[in-house]
Amino acid sequence: MIGFLLPGFLYAAGAVALGVVVLHLLVTQQPKSDVLPTVRFFPDVVARSTSITIRPSDLWLLLLRVLTILLIGAAFAQPQLKPGHRSVTRLVAVDLSRAVANPAQLADSARAYVAGAAAVVLFDSQSREVAPSAAADSIAALSARPAATRPRGALSPALVTALRAASRLREGADSLDLVIVSPFVREEADAATPAIRALWPGRVTLVRLAAATGVSSQAPAGERAVVRPRIEWADSGATTTWVPRARMDTIGAVRAGDAVLVFPFVRRWQLAAVQDTAARENTRVHARWSDGEPAAVERVVGAGCVRSLAIPMPTAGDAILRPEFVRFVEALAAPCGAAHDFSPMPPELMTALAGGPRLAPSSALTPRATRMTPLVPWLLAGALLLALLELLVRRRHRSSIAAADTDGIDAPRRAA
Repeated sequence: MIGFLLPGFLYAAGAVALGVVVLHLLVTQQPKSDVLPTVRFFPDVVARSTSITIRPSDLWLLLLRVLTILLIGAAFAQPQLKPGHRSVTRLVAVDLSRAVANPAQLADSARAYVAGAAAVVLFDSQSREVAPSAAADSIAALSARPAATRPRGALSPALVTALRAASRLREGADSLDLVIVSPFVREEADAATPAIRALWPGRVTLVRLAAATGVSSQAPAGERAVVRPRIEWADSGATTTWVPRARMDTIGAVRAGDAVLVFPFVRRWQLAAVQDTAARENTRVHARWSDGEPAAVERVVGAGCVRSLAIPMPTAGDAILRPEFVRFVEALAAPCGAAHDFSPMPPELMTALAGGPRLAPSSALTPRATRMTPLVPWLLAGALLLALLELLVRRRHRSSIAAADTDGIDAPRRAA
């Protein structure tokens, strides 16, 4: 079904088209001529009179003008293809992070909710929306990776992606139901999670999975096996992990764990494509640029790891004197298999995530920003083509009128 974001333009175009039709009926016609003996006293000009024609002429010209106006009005009215309406639309967010203990349980739990869902969000340290038809394959492929190579989970990006998807789907539903399938461990929540959750105006269905076990970052230092990484740099020439970028660019920040360093970094390297499946499964992203691209990766080698960095350290300014630089370097040099906290989220946070008993009404969600639809350029192109065609038809019409006028004047003169 096609709807219009700004139907007022369509109504205005209809009114203008109606005015064009009315004006088209008010035509100027040459009055009937006759031979008079005193014709020599009349000025040698074309005589015309205004009248309302009973039989409209130049219908093709009228049709071209009306269609041109209507196409321009339709383009400014922003036509949209609206989906079929539902009473409840479901969105599902599935956790694929290292906190998931049993990938099979994850696939089974998610399958029941993904069926019939309008949008599916997969998340670990990042979140991305996938087509519901491809969600099962994506879950099976990503969750089958060893837990040691899976990134840390983050609920905040998942909630943001779900909100964006809901803004797109709100027009086709009365209410929206958000389902999150996750172990809900402490390390997946941050300071922004409660604030982002408050933007969802309804309940959230929480499907809790078994969490992975292991040594927590909260455990005493003596209980943790500390294995320091071997560091390598992208510009050292001894690694094939990175390749030069086709075009260098500048980016403003990089993040490793919870440490963020803001600085105008010049990026010269990008992660090379890895064809070997085993090597790909033994590699995980340790740091990312602010646009999500990998800035450092960690490869598991025996009982240790190799951490490869493509981050040029600041050499100018006071960046290296800031406390956040110290925290960032400590995060880069953290022990292999970054510290984790798989303990359950606090009950008060779980209660805040679940929210009240009512579903989120679509009217309470912020609509997505209005953008030009793919139909608009075609409508404008059609209007331009009709305008050029109307110009051609009008010129030919004028030529025929001029020829008729010439014949009409010459005839009385010959008669006289």
